[in-house]
Amino acid sequence: MENYEDELLKAIDQDVRSHSEIVTKRVNEETDSLMDDQISFYKEGLKKETDTYLESELNDLRLYAATEASRAKMDTKKKLLEMRTSLMEDLMHEVKTELRAFVKTPEYANYMKKHLDDLQVSADGYFEVRENDADLMKKILQEKGLKNEVHSVYFSIGGFRYVDEKAGMEYSCALDEKRKEQFAWFRNHSGFKLKEGNAE
Repeated sequence: MENYEDELLKAIDQDVRSHSEIVTKRVNEETDSLMDDQISFYKEGLKKETDTYLESELNDLRLYAATEASRAKMDTKKKLLEMRTSLMEDLMHEVKTELRAFVKTPEYANYMKKHLDDLQVSADGYFEVRENDADLMKKILQEKGLKNEVHSVYFSIGGFRYVDEKAGMEYSCALDEKRKEQFAWFRNHSGFKLKEGNAE
């Protein structure tokens, strides 16, 4: 009887141990599975956060690079424009000096005659010249058989202006006006203009 009870207790103990091992194994498997799921979840979340952060940083870097490139380009354009302006001012001064020397040469009278030949002069018109050129203009008109009035006005360099108020006509070959017209044309057609955000 005693042996039977011992055997029964052993069988019960083995059965309990067996079920206990199965339960423990399943619990461990479930625990491992949950841990793996949690780790995967956190890894995925961390990856998304990292990707978002990196994309934001890259966008900031792209914006910074574009801004710096644009600023550098604009600075270069401004320096080129300043250089061109300085060169133009030097050139204008040089041309003005050469024109002042030109009006003291015999070729200046030929310049006046050439432009006079291009005109249809009427008796109602009159000429405007600088005071230093009044006698020269009268002489040229006399050579052409013209008796129009000659008025002395301020011209910074030379040349003449013909005015026919009755016909509503005005013609100028004033050297300083011609000089300014040429430089204005050059300034407008030199192919370099500066605009904020864009430069041509």
